[in-house]
Amino acid sequence: MTITRSDPEPPGDSSVGGSGPRTAMQQIARFGHPITRRLLATDGFTQPRLEAILGTDLQVRVLRQDELVAEQLPATVSEALRLAGPDRVIVRRSCLINADMVTASVNYVVAVSGPATAAGTDDLHVPIGRGLVSRGLSQRRLVLRAGVTRWPDGRLCAFKAYVIMLGEHQPLCYIREIFNPSFVPPEHAAVSDEDLSWADEPDYSRSQPAHPSTVRRGGCDAESPRTDGQCSRPLPVLVHPRESDSLTTDLAAAARGQAFVVHLSARTSAALDAATLPARRALAICAAAVLKHGLDLPIVTIGQLHTNSEPCRTPTDFETSAGDQEYHRAAAQLEYWRVANPPIALCTQMLRGAADRYQASVVRDLLIEVAAMLPIAASAPTASRELYSSIAPLHISRTVRSCESDATRPQLTRHEWDRSTQLLWIGDRNHEFTSQHLSFAARVRNPLAVTLGPTATPDDVEFLCRYLNPIRRPGRLTLIPALSGTRTADALPALFEAATRGGTPVSWMCDPMHADDPAAAIHTYVSACRTTGTAPAGLHLDCEPRSRLGTGLDTGRALHCVITTLSAMWAS
Repeated sequence: MTITRSDPEPPGDSSVGGSGPRTAMQQIARFGHPITRRLLATDGFTQPRLEAILGTDLQVRVLRQDELVAEQLPATVSEALRLAGPDRVIVRRSCLINADMVTASVNYVVAVSGPATAAGTDDLHVPIGRGLVSRGLSQRRLVLRAGVTRWPDGRLCAFKAYVIMLGEHQPLCYIREIFNPSFVPPEHAAVSDEDLSWADEPDYSRSQPAHPSTVRRGGCDAESPRTDGQCSRPLPVLVHPRESDSLTTDLAAAARGQAFVVHLSARTSAALDAATLPARRALAICAAAVLKHGLDLPIVTIGQLHTNSEPCRTPTDFETSAGDQEYHRAAAQLEYWRVANPPIALCTQMLRGAADRYQASVVRDLLIEVAAMLPIAASAPTASRELYSSIAPLHISRTVRSCESDATRPQLTRHEWDRSTQLLWIGDRNHEFTSQHLSFAARVRNPLAVTLGPTATPDDVEFLCRYLNPIRRPGRLTLIPALSGTRTADALPALFEAATRGGTPVSWMCDPMHADDPAAAIHTYVSACRTTGTAPAGLHLDCEPRSRLGTGLDTGRALHCVITTLSAMWAS
């Protein structure tokens, strides 16, 4: 039998964290509206009560989840959970949204790692309360504080903070819930600075080293059974094979409809210049956040780095000044893309600018909601271990350079890698596939992406599947048909079915930005996917400067394609 009850502090006691002589129930009584008082004083799960207030079902959206050490937490939380400094905790940030994608509450959860895993509360897809009920675990809630705080847009809102106890003595997690003031009236007795001060956020300046699985190293991995200590080609060693394997797994999930990919590219070198890197990274974050909020799927973001058209180099080439410059440029861009602090101010500006272009309130409100959530989703330290968050781990793609024959070069094997990138991409939509491109791509283990031009046929797809993925490895091959003209509607199902006939798993991504009507192309793509039983795996976006002489990217057009993709997938 599951027992759920709420235990406010005894009259006259001071709550953990120093709330003064006022008890939690006395704090709740200071709210003017009965709806707010009933919600804060509930002795059951918050979500059903909030659904009753709104008259609609609510869904959980996990913004991000991280693993930290207890010494990074303030005393407010560590004492409530009875933690010692080296104890590990899971920090989750989530929100509850309605059918119109409007946020009803924002939740901050700190759970003790061991008990959380045992109780299943580390599962991103199951609300904590319902997960405990399904396991028949006895629990009670100890309310620490209730009052007013700030909603992400700056308005005052109601909140409560409590601890869920397993049985009588074992703390499981600390939860702070804040409620949208549009739904839960925040009218309250006179608010003081003390009412707004409740320190429960981690100290992110004391970040811990990254989890071993996220540490990136240079050179060959002699201990990896997949590499056998061999490198694939003499390009700079910028990535680890585990990153390519991780991306392959993500792409395989996208092919099954269990993830969605955003691939950012560009046609011109000006769009890939280092000066545009912050804007491209911000666009990747914005697109991932909007899609995550709307689809509730893990979002895989892939961005292209600047490249030139020179052929592959030998090791001695990198002893030259030009080789060193190319290496350092590529390494610097890759490092910035991976670990630089997210440009949240620029992201917010992009989303709000895109919102201003829409008169439809649902779309405009969605973009504004996501912009408000971004600072919450991005507040964890860069060294933390990310799971499926609105800002997904970022991968890099780079156009394959033609490889000249080299009689002295050792033969490659299926266990070797291109260590300069995770994703090998043959990306010119008018490209005639040369034997050099395809031969090199077929001989490395990296995931591969190929753009199909408007003249591509089902026979081309069958050939690419057989040649590039003969063992039918899930996530190995991504195909990106360039959508243009009216021929697309008839051509896409035949391309999809060509891969299906050979039994080759393919991640099919949509490339709409060069069609006469990108919105129509996206709807055609999603419709063709649904008709043939193909999962829409992702969206390929070219982002170019707004003018020939400018360096600012036309991010509004790309975000319009993101919104259209959401609409098409909702409609299907």
